[in-house]
Amino acid sequence: MKFSGDNFYHVFNRGNNQQLIFPQQRNYVFFTSKLKSILCGHCDIIAYCLMPNHFHLMLYLNENSIGLKVKSKPLLQILEQKLGTLQSSYTRAINIQENKTGSLFQSKIKVIELLNDHASTCFHYIHQNPLKANLANDFNEWPHSSYSEYFDLATGICNKEIAFEFLEIPSEPMSFARLSRDVAVNEDVILKIESRPATPSGQATSH
Repeated sequence: MKFSGDNFYHVFNRGNNQQLIFPQQRNYVFFTSKLKSILCGHCDIIAYCLMPNHFHLMLYLNENSIGLKVKSKPLLQILEQKLGTLQSSYTRAINIQENKTGSLFQSKIKVIELLNDHASTCFHYIHQNPLKANLANDFNEWPHSSYSEYFDLATGICNKEIAFEFLEIPSEPMSFARLSRDVAVNEDVILKIESRPATPSGQATSH
């Protein structure tokens, strides 16, 4: 996988055979803590949404994310290794919890580089997932996304300053809420984003 600096990436995967990846409520919190401990420091998390059988992340790569290599795997960048660790370590924990074996996720994590004009669309698309799936009637009703970090300006795992600067996301909570509500995410754009060639971490599939 070849990452480059100063770029946004859409990272996503779903449960193998559509199975739940968060069988218990506490698993959402556990996965979020893993995002912080494993990814932060190697990239900036801009947005996320954890759904019952899949997840979405939006990442921005900083200077620590590129050009670094793992000694045992000279062509592997640090962030690729961290994404693999995130998925494999979470899978082990859930298999122990549920007394299961085997794959929790579909193959490897999918990673799509976002063109400049698609980054803002992807940001809103990620937060709109629970509403589109009829899991919530309002953004604040779904606690497993980064929406509250922007609406409440709460401390979390996202680098909000990057979203404010590069994605034209308003820092004033009510303005952010209005924009989130009013933006109509064009499904054709999402299909275009997710049908772009994926990195070697996996093949992109439209949701």
